[in-house]
Amino acid sequence: MSSPEIPFVKGHGTENDFVLVADPDAALDLGPDEVAAICDRRAGIGGDGLIRAVRATAVADAPAGAEWFMDYRNSDGSIAEMCGNGVRVFAEFLLVEGHLPAEAGDGRWIGIGTRAGVKRLRREDDGRWTADMGSWSVVGGEDALGRGADAIVEVPGLDVPRPGLSLDLGNPHTVVALASAEELDRAELHRAPSVDPVPPNGTNVELVVPLDAVDLDGDATPDIGEIRMRVHERGSGETRSCGTGACAAALATRAWAGEGAPDVWRVEVPGGDLVVTVGQGSSATAGSVYLTGPAVLVARGVLGGL
Repeated sequence: MSSPEIPFVKGHGTENDFVLVADPDAALDLGPDEVAAICDRRAGIGGDGLIRAVRATAVADAPAGAEWFMDYRNSDGSIAEMCGNGVRVFAEFLLVEGHLPAEAGDGRWIGIGTRAGVKRLRREDDGRWTADMGSWSVVGGEDALGRGADAIVEVPGLDVPRPGLSLDLGNPHTVVALASAEELDRAELHRAPSVDPVPPNGTNVELVVPLDAVDLDGDATPDIGEIRMRVHERGSGETRSCGTGACAAALATRAWAGEGAPDVWRVEVPGGDLVVTVGQGSSATAGSVYLTGPAVLVARGVLGGL
């Protein structure tokens, strides 16, 4: 590292936790080994990933249209394109640390640069953040949706391979539907599931169980879908939550459900609840999506000696 002491903040979104450091001028040299050491839960601070806050002008390939760039690394030090929980925690970090104007916390949309493009975020009255996750797609399009799957997934702890559906949320996901909560509990996600064919850059794997939909207005049409999810993330293993994974799980379940499926989904993850809202005009295989959930900063300190 280029500095013996680096201030940090620890935060989480539905217990998907991150170490955040401000590096406006991109002066820090944090390689994969340093990131892995910081994220180590026994010998370091501990986290599912590390987020470096860099001014977009200091990043050669930062997308245009945002002042700040979210440099996100998985806990093993590998680079990730996007993190739905991480971008909300990142926005809260920027606001609390004074890197955003105070009015940015009053429900106004702000832009955050990521490797998956600029993401818009808005702080809700209850303190949660909503992230406009942008475009998504079912990788295999109508053909994959017609078959219900485009991959075979072997999950340790489950007796037979299961079909999975691949989605692109700016990063890769493979969603697998299970028949019961018992199956979901039985899955062993400390080991990576085997996916065939595996995407070129690997994939996150979401296991999902549909729950009862909620009819709010009594017209017998479900207004809010509900699902329970667990996830194995590339480069991090099983995590308590995954924001892009929650979107992928809701979108896959909605596509499988067919015509009349709700556009709003509550996703129950081990670390809490997230809300996924499908954007207007979205089809069963492509469109836009919004993610709403908490962003909590829990500690601050100084890194040194790594």
